Amino acid sequence: MQDRVLKIKELRGEIDRIDEEIIKLLEKRLEVAREIGTLKAAAGLPIIDNEREREVLERAKKFRRIFEAIIAVSRDVQHL
Repeated sequence: MQDRVLKIKELRGEIDRIDEEIIKLLEKRLEVAREIGTLKAAAGLPIIDNEREREVLERAKKFRRIFEAIIAVSRDVQHL
């Protein structure tokens, strides 16, 4: 029993480290999205690119709901 509890604690620590990496990557993604938004505004292009969003979601089929949320946040930062 104690071995299982220790293993659970170890695995949770691994999840925490993975979560930290995901957060860093998402922050970087938003930085890039902001830069894209600035370039789109300067070029007079619309923020929303439905074809690009479809491409992203197609690549991430298994994680579609997560990527829909990521895209929504990316849209928000491009409006700033």
